[in-house]
Amino acid sequence: MLPSGWQHGRVRLVAYIALSLCVALILFIDPLIDRPSGLVKLRWFTRKPPSHGLDACSWDYEGSWRIGLATGSPDPLRLNISYEPVLTCATLVNLTAVSFVADPFLFIPAPPTPGQPAEGGGPRALAAAVPPGPNGSTPWFAFFEMKNLARYIGEIGVAVSYDGGTTWRYLGTALSETFHLSFPLVMYDNTTSQYLMFPETSGARDGAVRVYGTSPEEFPFGWRLVMKRRPYDPGWPATRRWFQFGAPAKYVDTAPVWFRGQWWIFTTRVGSPPARQPKYTLMLYTADSLLGEWRAHPANLAGAAAALAPGGRVPYGVDADARTARNGGRPFVSGDALYRWAQDCSRYYGEALVLMRADVANDTSYVERVATRYEPRRDGLSWNAERLHHADVQQLPNGTWVGLLDGDRYVDGMAHFTARERWFVELKALLRRLVVLQLLLVVTAVALLQGWRRAMQGWRAYGSGAGGAGRRIWGFPAVASLGKLARRGVQLPLTVSGGGSAGDCGDCAAGECSGRGALRRRVAAVAVMVAIAVAVAVVVMAMLPCLVYCPRWPVQVRPFPASRHYVPDVPYVDPAAPYDVTNLTVVTGCSASFMDRLENLVASLQYWAPYTRVVVYDLGFTSEQLGQIRCWRETELRRFPWERFPAHLRDLRTYAFKALAFRLALEELSEAVLWLDCGLELRGPLTPVAAALAAHGHVSVQQSTSPYRQGFPLGNMAEGYVRRFFNMSDQEYERIKDLPYCAGGFQGFIRGSAAQKRILDPLVACSLDPGSCIAPPGHNRNQHCYDQTAGTLLIRHNNFSSCLPRELYGTSSTRKTSYDPRASSSPIVVTSRRFRQPKPYRGMLLRQPGCSSDPAANPWRTVASEHIESTISHSSLSKIAAMHVGALADFAVQSASCLGLHVLIQLALWAQALLAVYGIRWPALPWRVAGHCRGGAAAGPAAAGSAAAAAAARAPPLSLVAAASAAVALTSVVVVAVAGHVA
Repeated sequence: MLPSGWQHGRVRLVAYIALSLCVALILFIDPLIDRPSGLVKLRWFTRKPPSHGLDACSWDYEGSWRIGLATGSPDPLRLNISYEPVLTCATLVNLTAVSFVADPFLFIPAPPTPGQPAEGGGPRALAAAVPPGPNGSTPWFAFFEMKNLARYIGEIGVAVSYDGGTTWRYLGTALSETFHLSFPLVMYDNTTSQYLMFPETSGARDGAVRVYGTSPEEFPFGWRLVMKRRPYDPGWPATRRWFQFGAPAKYVDTAPVWFRGQWWIFTTRVGSPPARQPKYTLMLYTADSLLGEWRAHPANLAGAAAALAPGGRVPYGVDADARTARNGGRPFVSGDALYRWAQDCSRYYGEALVLMRADVANDTSYVERVATRYEPRRDGLSWNAERLHHADVQQLPNGTWVGLLDGDRYVDGMAHFTARERWFVELKALLRRLVVLQLLLVVTAVALLQGWRRAMQGWRAYGSGAGGAGRRIWGFPAVASLGKLARRGVQLPLTVSGGGSAGDCGDCAAGECSGRGALRRRVAAVAVMVAIAVAVAVVVMAMLPCLVYCPRWPVQVRPFPASRHYVPDVPYVDPAAPYDVTNLTVVTGCSASFMDRLENLVASLQYWAPYTRVVVYDLGFTSEQLGQIRCWRETELRRFPWERFPAHLRDLRTYAFKALAFRLALEELSEAVLWLDCGLELRGPLTPVAAALAAHGHVSVQQSTSPYRQGFPLGNMAEGYVRRFFNMSDQEYERIKDLPYCAGGFQGFIRGSAAQKRILDPLVACSLDPGSCIAPPGHNRNQHCYDQTAGTLLIRHNNFSSCLPRELYGTSSTRKTSYDPRASSSPIVVTSRRFRQPKPYRGMLLRQPGCSSDPAANPWRTVASEHIESTISHSSLSKIAAMHVGALADFAVQSASCLGLHVLIQLALWAQALLAVYGIRWPALPWRVAGHCRGGAAAGPAAAGSAAAAAAARAPPLSLVAAASAAVALTSVVVVAVAGHVA
């Protein structure tokens, strides 16, 4: 019978293996359910929902769709798509918080065409809800899908334009249901004298196409359900599989058009490729009236070619090609030809927009071909850079074509997922591998231990004279002899002289165990004491830096290829200098993902420049963050006026907004402005920076590399675009191209100074021209530093000596600053903290007493995700791990060279030794274990004569502690020397 301890251990082992199997099963199932997030959600482990927010323009996994204007003449085959969108989620910000707008349909009220019962026209009398346009201009209406963030489903919105579609004003929600809505095709029906809408309502899951109507008096609101139509479709029952459990068909994107005396109604059936059904199948019907009977066109009867379907065809439909089968907008007639928009979804949703032309369209046949194809811009920056999937164009009385289409700058919604949850999915994948690996190791170890236990039983049986049993276990005498020899070999090292087994400590004298086993235990105890001392010292250094003396590393400036410190031979002297900078204002701005850096910067300004005005521009904070910033002491929050500037400024990755922020601050805030990026922190008074600003009218600080070396030898944007934009000669560019950068995130200007005219104004012009200067074609961070490139060329070209030496005023190495954030790091004024941890000033942030950070009290609605951030691809597990490992490495190197840390280690080590000597009980001290004896008489206070004697007997010898202290001291000397070289 097995001992009870073994039985309990076996139960625990089985429970552990069962739990590991359950965890592994969950992690294997996780990526198969609800992609891309998986079964186990990040929102389960955080108070903030990571899937989407409730602020306007918050992101979701469907993308960032926007609506642009399309114009063309004389035909729709050569449309010009606007460079900037005309309708975005930000257009709706004051009434409805949505994540995107898509599926636009344009409605232009006009008299109906003679002989046409309906189609695009309508009475001129409109609802009182629509204000009249200036000078009697005709209002244009846009109906579109919008993803309501409060309900997180699609609704139909409506906007109005009085200037031919250039600008739009959002009117409100036109139609809302309990299920998702999209594709709001709207037209006026002369037969019933009402407006009709054919939205996509497959979310109702009843297999019906719904038609809504409203009266001219209520238009563009007041929509009510007027018809539910289930199209005749025998192809769906024929292709439906048993595991779809009789589900009705789903029809999407229903689009009627009046052609040759009747209505042609296109709709798309949605199938399931895993069930060997085509994803989309085009269906065609005809009707005399929209609310009357829908007749299946004979073209449906032939069926459509489909590789997934049995026999290579789907039994009912016109087209099942993923490139052309799904409708992509309003069909139209041009030159007696019928055209239909289609979405190319062959590789991904919204790959391109295809215009189909019907070569044959009569009562018996329908054949169409591709007339033209519109591709996304594929430039990585435009609002339609990666996806196009919907259009609605109409011909105006003057013969030109105008319409709306939608696009997305991302190839799919995974861009938002990548930015926020990719690391969590990668972490689950890593855990899955680790769980399986440790499970295999545990099972293997258990199997080996079980085999070893049985082998030892066989050896003992053989050695005790049970030769028969031994031979029965091992089979052959030679094998049994090897087992006996192995058993003796295992026992030999465990035997010690003068007291039996060291592992058992059979003899105890004066509370000590004799033999090498006792020595090993005491050395181990001292090692644990050293580890405890190091841990205590590190915790004290991290939590109470003011108590630890840490000498700073040498502050030095490494030479540049051109000169040690660049100072022009003939520096430019502003005749109006020196300037008055007593009203200096520090300005900064960033977006939601930089909140921790902003807190650190503002707190450092509160500490080192307590009487300086601090202004923060909202470049994309969430409403919760705006509420927090409002409550910071001595901090003013301002909204950046995006609507006053071109839309490309909203792409924060190009930093085009920065020069505009400089100029805004000079115009609206103060005559002396200093911009500091959110990733910086103040490490001393601003006095030397203010003095340089007063002397030159401008101030910045040097950085590593130069405009020419940025991208060399592959070519760079400074030479190809920026210097040409500023009309710099080849000779002048050669003179300044290798001079070091001036930091774009550390810039000060004086209103009306020569620096404003010679540096800032041209920099603003560059920022407003994306194609020729700030963000030319093919740009990236490896070739271009954007505002920093342009600003540096202007500063060097005009011979300003206001770019202060790097690491004397603005270091990028936090190791050269004082460890205690309250101690001055002079001559260093500013350091670049960026993503590195820890943020030493965050805990010192001052807030207004009694201030409520209620987001409802914010002065404006946020549009946080309307602006693309530079951190969009920085959420992989490897990058996050590298960031934190880098922070730990910074701390390790800095603490290793800190004299106070090594002194703390010695103090903590000897404090433990004193506690041991005086017998003070402390649960964490290892010396209580050092005196433990098993298998013999334990030496207690009675055997030693007193409690103090017993404690002293159990404590490690002071000689051993002294040796450990000397070894730690020697290690400290080596570590400090090595850390100094790392600096």
